[in-house]
Amino acid sequence: MHAVESRTDALVGASVLLLDVAIDARRERDFIASLCSCAPRALATVPAGDERTLSALEKIQSERSTAPHKFENSLERLQNYVFVDLPSDSYPKDGQVRLFSAPGEGRECVEIARRLLEEAKNGVVFDQIAILVRTPGTYAPLLEAALGRAGIPAYFARGTSRPDPAGRAFVVLLACAVEGFSAKRFAEYLSLGQVPLLTEEGTPPRDRAVWSPATDEAIPSPPGMGMPTESEGASEHRRDSDAEPVVAGTLRTPRRWEELLVEAAVVGGKERWARRLDGLAAELRLKITGLEKVEPESPRLIALDRQLVNLEHLRRFALPIIEELAALPRHANWGEWLAALERLAPMALRHPERVLSVLAELKPMATIGPVALDEVRQVLANRLTHLEVEPSRRRFGCVFIGTPEQARGRSFDTVFVPGLAERIFPQKLREDPILHDDLRRSLSTADPPLMTRSDHAAEERLWLRLAAGAARRQMVFSYPRVEVALARPRVPSFYALDVTRTTLGHLPNVDVFEREAAEQSNALLAWPAPVDPLDAIDDMEHDLATLRPLLQAKPEDVSGRARYLMELNPNLARSLRSRWQRWHRPWTSADGLCQATAASQAALADHRLNARPYSPTALQLFAACPYRFLLSAIYRLAPREEPVPVESIDPMTRGAIFHRVQAQFVRQALKRHWLPLTPARLQDAQALVDGIVDKVAAEFSEQLVPAIERVWEDEISQMRGDFRGWLLRLTEQGDWSPVLVEFAFGLWVNDGYDPASTADPVELADGFLLRGIIDLAEQNTSGALRVIDYKTGKDRTEDSVVVGHGELLQPVLYSLAIESIRKQSVAEARLWYCTATGGYSERVVPINEATRSCGHEVLHIINHSIEEGFLPPAPKERACRWCDFRAVCGPYEELRASRKDQKPLAALFRLREMP
Repeated sequence: MHAVESRTDALVGASVLLLDVAIDARRERDFIASLCSCAPRALATVPAGDERTLSALEKIQSERSTAPHKFENSLERLQNYVFVDLPSDSYPKDGQVRLFSAPGEGRECVEIARRLLEEAKNGVVFDQIAILVRTPGTYAPLLEAALGRAGIPAYFARGTSRPDPAGRAFVVLLACAVEGFSAKRFAEYLSLGQVPLLTEEGTPPRDRAVWSPATDEAIPSPPGMGMPTESEGASEHRRDSDAEPVVAGTLRTPRRWEELLVEAAVVGGKERWARRLDGLAAELRLKITGLEKVEPESPRLIALDRQLVNLEHLRRFALPIIEELAALPRHANWGEWLAALERLAPMALRHPERVLSVLAELKPMATIGPVALDEVRQVLANRLTHLEVEPSRRRFGCVFIGTPEQARGRSFDTVFVPGLAERIFPQKLREDPILHDDLRRSLSTADPPLMTRSDHAAEERLWLRLAAGAARRQMVFSYPRVEVALARPRVPSFYALDVTRTTLGHLPNVDVFEREAAEQSNALLAWPAPVDPLDAIDDMEHDLATLRPLLQAKPEDVSGRARYLMELNPNLARSLRSRWQRWHRPWTSADGLCQATAASQAALADHRLNARPYSPTALQLFAACPYRFLLSAIYRLAPREEPVPVESIDPMTRGAIFHRVQAQFVRQALKRHWLPLTPARLQDAQALVDGIVDKVAAEFSEQLVPAIERVWEDEISQMRGDFRGWLLRLTEQGDWSPVLVEFAFGLWVNDGYDPASTADPVELADGFLLRGIIDLAEQNTSGALRVIDYKTGKDRTEDSVVVGHGELLQPVLYSLAIESIRKQSVAEARLWYCTATGGYSERVVPINEATRSCGHEVLHIINHSIEEGFLPPAPKERACRWCDFRAVCGPYEELRASRKDQKPLAALFRLREMP
C-alpha cells in the first residue's frame, strides 16, 4: 500500500489487468482501489458466482459488463449454465464433458491416471492437464501414489505432506513419559526405526553434537534438510549379525516384548522398568536351564538364547532413555522445556535435525509458562508428525494438481475434477457454533459482511464454476461410489447431477445415471485391473488384466498364455511349480524331505536313533506329523512364541515350580521315613509341602519379579491346593516306596537330580539311544519296579493306553530305559495327572512283552524313516490346528496329504493304530 501511495515502484502507473483475482478482505479491496486509481486503464475479470469480489469491485468506480452465454457444446453449456436454467431440455452427447465412478477414492485416482495416459496418447501434453480437488487432504496422497505408479510427473500446487518418522518417534517418546513410561508407547517409538547409532557399550549417545537452523518462511531450509545424506547412510551400514543391537534404525528386541513386560507392570517409574527387565531375563534363563536339562538339543534353546541377547540390547538402550524422560520437569517454562528436549533429541533419534529445527523455531516462546509435558507434546505433535514437501519451482511438463481456487486465471486443455460425492464436493455446510448466522448478519458494521452458511454454499458453487471455467477442450468429473473404509455405498452429489443436466439438457434418472457412470470405468473393487491389458498403468495391472480372462476360460483353451510371467520372474516360476507339485499325487522335494539322495542320507546318518539320543518328547512328534519331527528334532527350528495376557503363570514356569516342590517333598519325606505315606502322616505331610511351596515360590518370585502380584499369588494358591489333593491320593498308593527321584540320563547332571543320574544316554536292546528325566521310580516290598511320569495338564488319554498312537511314549520308553540301567524288569508304568485340572487321574500301562514289543516297533518305524530320508508332511487328523509350524506348511497340508500316494505311509498308519 505504501509503494502504491508513494508511487516508488516502477509498475505503479501502468495499465492493470486483474485476471480472476479474489477480493475477500477490506485491505485487499483498498489495495486494488489504490492500484487502479494510479493506472490509466484497468480491467478486472470475475467468474460468475463470485459475488463477494463483485461487491468489492462495485465499491470502486467501475463499469460492469457481462460476457454473452454460449451453449454450442456441452463444455460451453457447463461453463455458462451450471446451476442456471438451460435454453432447451435436450442436447446430444459430444464427449466434451464426461463423468465416471469408481469403487473408492484410491481406485478413482487410478482411473484418472489411466485417462491421463490416454490424453497423452492423443497428443495432449501433461502441463496442459489439471486435476482440481476440493479436498486435497484426502486426494493428494492418493493421486501422488497413482500417478507415481503410472510414471506421470505431477506438480502439487500446495506441495505434499508425508509422515515424518523422526518427528513421530519423538512425539511418541514424549507420550511414553506422559503415560507413566508406557511399554507399548516405547515399543511404538522403536518400531519407527529412529534408534541412533549406539556406543560400544550398546547405550544411546549422550554427548552427540547435532546443530540445525530454525525453519523460517523468510529463510528457506536447504534441500533435504533433516534427511540422511548418502555418506551418512553409507557409514551406518554394518554387518547384519545377531551381535549388532541396531538393524536399519530398529533395535533388536524380543518379539512383542512390551506384552511380556505387561503394560500395567511398567507404568510406575524407571525403577519398575529395571525390575521387570531383570525379571524377564531371569524367566528366560529359567526356561533355558529347564530345556537344557530335559532337551539339550531343543530348537527352542536357540530362540531363547537370542531373546536373552536381544533383551540385553533393550535394557542397555531403554534404561538411559527412560532415565532421561524421568528427569524431565513436571512443569516449566518453554525455555527450560526446549533446552531439555534439545538434549533428548540427539540421544533418542537417528536423524534429529528436523526436530531440532522445529525446537529452534519455538525459542521466541522461551519466557512463556509454566506448562506441563502433555501440553508441550500437543504443541509439538502438530509440527513434527508430518513433513511438508514444497512444490518444485517449475511446473511445466507436469500435470497440475491443486484446488479450484488455485485455478483462477489458469486454463488447461483437459481438467479432471474428482470427488463429486455427497460430503466431499460440496462439503457439508455447518453453522459456526460460537457466532451463529443470525448474529453474523446483525453485525452491520462488518466490511465485508461475515460469511454465513448461504455464503459458504455460494462459495462451493463458485469452486465448481472455477473448475469448469479452467477447461478449454474437455472436462472429466468422477466420484467414488463406495466408502471403502466403512464398506458402504456413496451417492453422487447434486453437483454431479447438475453437471449431467447441462450435458443432456434435463436431469437424468438417478439409477440410470449411476449405472452409466460405473460402466464408464468398469472398475471393480474385487479386481484391481482394467479389462484390456493395454489400458494398464503399470506392470501389476497388465499382468492381472492378462490373467483374468485366462482364469475364467477352459484350461485347454488358454494353455501357455501366461507363460511370459514365469520367464520374467524366476521366483514366480519356482513358486508355481512348487505349488503344483505339492498338490500333485506323487511325493516330491516340494513337499518336504520326501525324495532321498546320497547327500540327504549322508546328512541324516548322524540323526538316526542309534547315532544320537532322543527324548520321548521329541520322538512323539513323529506320529503327529513326520515333517514336524524333522523341523523340530532334526532341523531344530524354533516356533515363534506368542505372548499371551498375563492371566496365569507361564506353563513352563509353573511346571518347573511344581516338579521342584514334588522332588523336594519326596526327598525330605524319604529322609523322615514318611514313605509310603499313610493317612496318619497326612497332616504333617501337608505342613511340609506348604513350607516347601512357600520357599520355592519365594525363590522364583525373587528371580522373576512377577508382573502382576495378584496373578502370582492366585497361581501359587491353586498349586497349594493341587499338592494337597496329590498328597491325599498318595496315601492310597499302597506299599510303593521311591528309589529314584528326578532321575536323569543322557543329560547335563546337577544337584537337582537324583544322585544316581548319569550324563550318558541309555542304549536299548536294538542300539537305539535314549535320554530324559524320569520323575519317579518306585519299588514295592516284593521288589517290583514301576515308573511314574507326572502330568500337570488335562487328561486326554484313552483307556488301555500303551503308546497312545505313537504320541505318548514316556511310560514304555522310560520303563525300557530303567530296565536297561538297573537290569531289572519293570512291572508297570503310570501317567499320574496330579492336579485338579487333570482330575488326579492315573493311567496304568502294564509292562510286558507286548508293550515292550510295541515300544521297540515305534522306534524301528521312526529310525527307518530317517534312514530312508522320507519324512513327509503327513499330519494326522486336525493335527495342523495345534502345530507350531503351520506358518511353514500353510493351512491346507492335511488336505494335500490326503491327495498324495498313501502307500509310502503304511508304516506311519500302523504306528497311529497302536493303542
